[in-house]
Amino acid sequence: MVDVFCFRSEDYRENERLAALQDVYASVERVNINVIGEEAPYFSVKTRQLPDISLLDATISPMSPSRSRQQAADGKDDLVFAFIESGKVSFEPQGGSGFELTGGEAYLGLNTRASRHTLVGQPRFFDITIPRAVLDPRVQVRDYAAIGKLEPSPALMLLKQYAQAIMQTDLPFDQVLARRCADHLLDLATLALGARKDHAEEAAANGLAFARLAAIKADIRQHLTESWLTLDEMARRHAISPQYLRSLFYKDSGSFTDFVRSERLERAHAILSDPQQAHLRISEIAYACGFGDLSHFNKCFRQRFAVPPSEARARALIERKDRV
Repeated sequence: MVDVFCFRSEDYRENERLAALQDVYASVERVNINVIGEEAPYFSVKTRQLPDISLLDATISPMSPSRSRQQAADGKDDLVFAFIESGKVSFEPQGGSGFELTGGEAYLGLNTRASRHTLVGQPRFFDITIPRAVLDPRVQVRDYAAIGKLEPSPALMLLKQYAQAIMQTDLPFDQVLARRCADHLLDLATLALGARKDHAEEAAANGLAFARLAAIKADIRQHLTESWLTLDEMARRHAISPQYLRSLFYKDSGSFTDFVRSERLERAHAILSDPQQAHLRISEIAYACGFGDLSHFNKCFRQRFAVPPSEARARALIERKDRV
């Protein structure tokens, strides 16, 4: 099973936080840390290890991490897709030109290169780390150090979105799921850097399509109750044709309409099962979940759960009482 590791300042006393940051985070990332300011440092770091790939989501105090020549020569030959979510970052690589990044920008880092970062404002970043040996056979580029800032592209955007979606759950992954997620991320990273001809078609067919569908599904879940939630509008939001969006869902063994309906029914069932929402009328729940017609909601609910909404609520409340 592949688990998530969380490292937070709130788990330490204020006078212990700097030592914890040096002992844990600095050793994992193989950097030296100088905190900017005199206050106890703040950090919230979440990592997940997948086959060939590690993900890191971090919000930290202003600080200046640096990697020495000795640390850069430790044999860890990894490439890092570093996405700046907020704050301002100055990056100074050894033997190269420095540059600055702000929220929404990204760069490609090399763990074999000594460097210094300065993070100010309210720094938050998301890293995707992949061994160079894994990417080398897939991509055209050879001089990774010359890339620096990463140019925006659909593949880069989907790489970030898909990786962040993976990080949204704290549940462990079995090895099959972890391998599948890693393969999709590798496909997207390959496309973002420029795939070799013998990998381009496979990467586009697998990773790009899968990640695009995952991003669309996440967008649907976020806007389930909106009146504008239609196939045409969702296609426009994601800059694809309605026909292509429709084909993505059909290849996933369903349709856009089926997915939206299923998600709305699941949300309605969750509300009906919540004793704190017992005061809500069923019609209120139906409309709040995006259904415009109560009879249609009742019919769909019965087809999905084999009982009417009122019975589902009664059963759920009885089960909760029995557990208590």
